[in-house]
Amino acid sequence: MILQLKNIKLSFTNTRSEVFNLLNGVNLNVEKGKITALVGGNGTGKTTLFNVISGFQSDFSGDVIFDGKRLNHISAHRISLMGIGRLFQGRQLMDDLTLMENMKIASDDKTGEMPFEPLLFPKKIARREREKEEQAVGILKRLFGENCKYLDMLNYKASAFSYGEQRLIAIARLLMGNDKLLLLDEPTAGVNQVYIETIKEMIRKMVCDEGLTILLIEHNMHFVRELADTCAYLDDGIIAKVGPTAVVLDDKEVRNSYLGL
Repeated sequence: MILQLKNIKLSFTNTRSEVFNLLNGVNLNVEKGKITALVGGNGTGKTTLFNVISGFQSDFSGDVIFDGKRLNHISAHRISLMGIGRLFQGRQLMDDLTLMENMKIASDDKTGEMPFEPLLFPKKIARREREKEEQAVGILKRLFGENCKYLDMLNYKASAFSYGEQRLIAIARLLMGNDKLLLLDEPTAGVNQVYIETIKEMIRKMVCDEGLTILLIEHNMHFVRELADTCAYLDDGIIAKVGPTAVVLDDKEVRNSYLGL
């Protein structure tokens, strides 16, 4: 298993000092090289669980084990460098930067960002910038094809792209990091069916061709059914059902309580 969640608990207190338990002991194993979908109703703690895994939420109990290492109370920045990439909800590109610039800033190589480094090592930095550009072009070709339109739009600002196109680019640039596990938070939200099919193929390529593991949150059950190897149903702060996707989604209890069928 590349990721293990062991008895994750988290509560919060409102302005009236009332305590609410959001996560009541989540246990989940994510298998390496597979696609696991995390499903459940709104407000059940799915994104909060992603925050726990990626270091944005530290006030929890239990253990997060990634690739054999305990991640508890490690900063989000350090966790990202350990091999966990994340796609957040909504737009993630910087509108005033070009497609290429948005790809390069996602690189885990931060050469040139230290003060005076560009003055002291100009050749080294120029070489690394060329390498990042080559890496970005290679990613776009692998995911979208050798003659994809994005290769002719590298200098277009992100604001020139539609929401769906920005979503595709945001997913693609995750490959600029040296990640082993990707957390995708509602990758198809607000995206039309054409782009949904593209996202589906991108994720398959990331697993089959790039060797990544995917844990995703998704409300599109058709997408989940077609894509995910494993499905985990989060309800009442615990993983109430987990197993092969078709088995979980066809479970009578899941269909009644979550899908309303």
